[in-house]
Amino acid sequence: MKKILLLFVALLALGTGAKATSTATVSISTPAPQKAVVKTLPANLVGEKLLAALKANYKGRVALIDFWATWCGPCRVAMKEIDKIKPTYIDKGVAFVYVTGETSPLTTWQEMLPGIDGDHYRLTKTQWESLGKLLSINGIPAYMLLNKDGSTAYDNLTEGGYPGNDFIEVKLDAALAK
Repeated sequence: MKKILLLFVALLALGTGAKATSTATVSISTPAPQKAVVKTLPANLVGEKLLAALKANYKGRVALIDFWATWCGPCRVAMKEIDKIKPTYIDKGVAFVYVTGETSPLTTWQEMLPGIDGDHYRLTKTQWESLGKLLSINGIPAYMLLNKDGSTAYDNLTEGGYPGNDFIEVKLDAALAK
C-alpha cells in the first residue's frame, strides 16, 4: 500500500510541475489516415468506351485495378493482404484503383471507403455488366495491372482470386521498370 501511495505522490508531483530527478519520453504513434478518393465516370459510358475512360485516368502511371464487391469475403481478405505492400508502392507512384457495381450497397460501400486507400469507382449496373462481359470477368476479386502507357501488364480476369503479395510485387516492379 505504501508503494502505491509513494507512486501516487510521485506522479502528482510530476503533474504539478515539481522537479523530477528522471524523465521519460512517451511516444504515441498513430497511423496515417487512409485516403480514399471517390471518382466517377459518365453513366452513359459502357464497354470499350468505359474501359478507355477508366484507363485514361491513369495514363503515365502504373495502376492496379481491383474489381470487387462489398459483400465478397475473398475481396475483403485480399484487400487486407495487399495493405501490407500498398504503402511501398504508393510511394513509388502506383495507383490503387477499386471498381465495384451497384450490387455493393451504397451505404456499405461508403462506410468501407475510409479503410481502403486508393481511387474508388462505383459503376451503374449496366456499366458493371458491360465491363464484366468485355473483360470476361468470371469472378471477383479480379485484377488488371496497367503499364504507364495504359497497356495491360497483367490480369487474372478470367480466373479471379488474389494471386498473393509476392506475385503482385513482381508484376508491379516489372511494370514500374518499363
